[in-house]
Amino acid sequence: MIGKDDALKMLDKVVSLGRGFDICAHLVSEDLSLTRYARNQIHQNLRRKNHSLTVTTVKGKKVGTATTNLLDEGSLRWVVHRAEESMEFAQEDPELPSLFKAEPAPSVNTYIPHTAQMTPEDRALGCGVLISSAHEKGILASGTYSTSIKETAVVNTPGTRAYNMSTEAFFKTVVESGDNTGYADRLVRDVRDIDYKEVAEEAIDRALCSGDPIAIEPGRYDTIFTEYAVADLIRFLGYVAFSAAAKQRGTSFMATKMGQKVMGDNVTIWDDGIDAKGFASPFDAEGVPRKKVVFIDKGIASGVAYDTRTAAKDGVTSTGHATSVMGRSQPMPHNMFMATGDSSIQDMIRSTENGILVTRFHYTHCPEPMRVVATGTTRDGTFLIRNGEICARVRNLRFTESMLDAFSNVEAISRDSRVVKDWWSTFISVLPAVKIRNFNFTGSTTF
Repeated sequence: MIGKDDALKMLDKVVSLGRGFDICAHLVSEDLSLTRYARNQIHQNLRRKNHSLTVTTVKGKKVGTATTNLLDEGSLRWVVHRAEESMEFAQEDPELPSLFKAEPAPSVNTYIPHTAQMTPEDRALGCGVLISSAHEKGILASGTYSTSIKETAVVNTPGTRAYNMSTEAFFKTVVESGDNTGYADRLVRDVRDIDYKEVAEEAIDRALCSGDPIAIEPGRYDTIFTEYAVADLIRFLGYVAFSAAAKQRGTSFMATKMGQKVMGDNVTIWDDGIDAKGFASPFDAEGVPRKKVVFIDKGIASGVAYDTRTAAKDGVTSTGHATSVMGRSQPMPHNMFMATGDSSIQDMIRSTENGILVTRFHYTHCPEPMRVVATGTTRDGTFLIRNGEICARVRNLRFTESMLDAFSNVEAISRDSRVVKDWWSTFISVLPAVKIRNFNFTGSTTF
């Protein structure tokens, strides 16, 4: 890795190359190691190192940008020149804010040496626990186990200087029993927090539960969603609703519903970039410290995520949610949370007379942003519940439902939560399982 002193020194050099214009230099450096396994066999170990230096130039109301993955002195001069060149040809943007000096970000412990020091042999041992469990049951396990070190640094002309190093371990599996599958994963900063046997049991139990799938009629069902499924639903709220850019465009319900009731009283959703119970990160792509933002407060639309551009437009300060410098892409939640309840998945099952348990979703998208209408299919275990018990595995179902309607009908929320990614790996959230009344399933599959 580059290291704090060398990274900041390099970005200082980049900023010094500006003549008659301001510069913001944003560096992301990642060292990723990955083990792949398929059908109970490890078949690949790889390591990838990558740097991405993005230079943004600002002069008056014009902005330019360029990116390089080379960090030699010649490349540093080239990327500044290209950013300046693109700025000169850019149209003036009357809403473009000025670069400013961000306050120092709070200290957050995101780097764990045990994770950084993982070897291919260490990852193989973890995979081996899961593979052995699958082999004992006569089923097949496939998946990946990655560990990474990531450095992020931001320096700009007004004096922002920010640096952070973090680690990540992501262990995931899909196990197959005939045509049936089960899924489980763990996303952690500290690799010692992964219980490989627990992951194996979770995935295997889902794959072996309730035999071959049966067909059921589409319709509205009381539905229990595991944390994996909730993550995919929450993702659409984060992307199309909770960004200040979406609110300002008028494509989010936040544009007209701020301060109004939009979900159930038991639903509170927020983002807190420095809460270590999730995946904390002290500052955003502009070097601005991350702030806690409550999006939904007991069902009421309460706030959105800002970067410097969207904040300037609304006359507020950035909440530290920039995904790029000067708003080339919209601000987004980073470390989302949903308030827990007092139930469990087993409690939810026992309270359901005729319903469905959804483990996970696949190929979801959002065709109607204003009401956050999402659609997609279930995968890796969908189960029919009758009289308080799981009685059958069912063929995968397609759903089409407004997230405003769905989260207005939350009947129960689990007392526990876990760190999860949506299946696109776009958002990281800390989420409970939920039970939603009358969730709309519009079709079924043949598998």
